[in-house]
Amino acid sequence: MAKVQGEGDYVSARRYNSETRKFVKAKGAAASSAPGGGVDQAALRKALSKARDGGQDKRDAKLMAKTEKRRAPRKSH
Repeated sequence: MAKVQGEGDYVSARRYNSETRKFVKAKGAAASSAPGGGVDQAALRKALSKARDGGQDKRDAKLMAKTEKRRAPRKSH
């Protein structure tokens, strides 16, 4: 059994990290060689369809400025 130090088991943590790195390296190489660089094109299209465009940001900035101007100034005590 591995020695527990503090709140964690260092041997198990090292083993987990090592196996995780191997997994990511293998899957990353496979994804990079896939058409589209491993990106699911349907998921990407769906995400982009829900993304905000620059016009919405400008509109929100104008609305925020207008709201800030209407706020009554605070009185200091």
